[in-house]
Amino acid sequence: MKVAVYARVSSEDQQDRGTIENQLEFARKYCDLHQLNVVEWYKDNGITGTIPLDEREDGARLLKDAYAGQFDLLLVYRLDRLGRSARIILNSVYELEQHGVTIRSMSEPFDTGNPNGRFMLTILAGVADLERETILERMWHGANRAARSGKWLGGIVPYGYRTNQEGYLEVNEDPLPDMDISEADVIRLIYRLITTQRYSTIKVADYLNSLGIPPSYKKDGRQVKRGKRKVNTAGMWSPSRIRNMVVNSTYKGIHHYGKRTTKERNLITREVPAIVSEEVWKQAQQVLKDNHIEADRNSRRKYLLRSLIKCEQCGRTYVGVSYPGSKRKPKAYYVCGGKHAYRGPLNEKCRSKNVPQQWLEDTIWNQCVAFILSPGEAIKELSASMEEKRVVKTDLSSEKELIEQTLQEKDREKQSILDLFRKQLISNQDVELQLQKIRKEQSELRKRINEIDQERQSQSWVDEQFNSAEELLNNLREKLAKEPTFEDRRAIVKSLVKEVRVHTHLNETGRKVATVFVKFSFGNDTLRTDRDSSIQPT
Repeated sequence: MKVAVYARVSSEDQQDRGTIENQLEFARKYCDLHQLNVVEWYKDNGITGTIPLDEREDGARLLKDAYAGQFDLLLVYRLDRLGRSARIILNSVYELEQHGVTIRSMSEPFDTGNPNGRFMLTILAGVADLERETILERMWHGANRAARSGKWLGGIVPYGYRTNQEGYLEVNEDPLPDMDISEADVIRLIYRLITTQRYSTIKVADYLNSLGIPPSYKKDGRQVKRGKRKVNTAGMWSPSRIRNMVVNSTYKGIHHYGKRTTKERNLITREVPAIVSEEVWKQAQQVLKDNHIEADRNSRRKYLLRSLIKCEQCGRTYVGVSYPGSKRKPKAYYVCGGKHAYRGPLNEKCRSKNVPQQWLEDTIWNQCVAFILSPGEAIKELSASMEEKRVVKTDLSSEKELIEQTLQEKDREKQSILDLFRKQLISNQDVELQLQKIRKEQSELRKRINEIDQERQSQSWVDEQFNSAEELLNNLREKLAKEPTFEDRRAIVKSLVKEVRVHTHLNETGRKVATVFVKFSFGNDTLRTDRDSSIQPT
């Protein structure tokens, strides 16, 4: 009888401890004892048992040799060496038996050469599957407990951090090779450039590259996969990399464990050492948002009212679009974003009307200029509006303080639950259920804090830079006197226009008409109907 031996280990750690050699040594003694002639040895080092046999390097070779009839009996140390799930084990056995190969375990009482052995095979395959699921469940609960305590459970450590001997994140203040700056200093520099200098991610990347600061892959000598090969990176900072770092909440001291898994699981939010304050982190998010809104590098035209116009039909923001007009000459319009966004088969695209850019911008700009040059009694409205914004900001600050106090209470609740678990008064399942409820409540509270911060930051720069309406108007008159640039005009419009809403309706002839409602900070609200309806594309 021609005999083959198959051995497998599931991790590099097992490989380093020589586990596969133990299997092979056992097989040699077994074959000597039973006087079996081994014609081939198949070894898969560091291969998980969840991968089908034909997708493993030596597993595929084994099947190929079985098809060629090169052996009659396959020996395995244990059945779980063929696979870690009943489906994979039974599929592997079926394929081998189809080509006359008998499978025998050297440490378990079964042999597929007889009916009792095939029956035992089915039972042992189920046991292997159960064992794997039990191990995974224990590991899952253990990983969750470790994650809540703040341990870093594998994966690339964020730039600016390192793990200590206990496995916890700590800020990396060690200088970079041949430099007087640490990784943590680089993170602080990135946030400072964005918040104080209002740098774009492109400018930040260019600046770091000019300083010769190595990114993480370059610093650690890691490679990236290109197809089937790993290659060195260019060692350059990219704008997308900068953005990903800036929006990473880890740098403000909050890490969300479980975001990258493909399995369904609850996120675990835990505290880690912060490199920047929460205030600086939030300022950076607002700058990124402002830069995105204001960016016009991909636009052929500049739109004065970008991000200020809302559609009353669907609530989306109007965007600038250019269409071919008379004699193919481009003509610009403000078009509802809902006309181009797919929202599912049950939601049609918005049927709102397009508004001519030139007409709408001229209308609003002329009213702003008229007010700046001759405010009259309307200056009282502007003063009241500025004061109203300050009051709203104060109320929002009070609400935020209350929510933050509630979040602290939630943290104390979590600690109480963990204390009960340590005293063995509640089970693992009870802990998971209660912590899941608290995490959901905390998520809602943090969501509201983000809304408050966005609402406060979205307030016009007016109430922060100027103490009175007269001071603001003097500043705006200076801009007008110097033949204002587009950026000046944009600043003036943003300071004086609260909102622009477009309502689309049908006139008596059945044609669509856009009614534009403009709300100004100085109170002279206007209601106008577009006048180019006969030539607008719809």
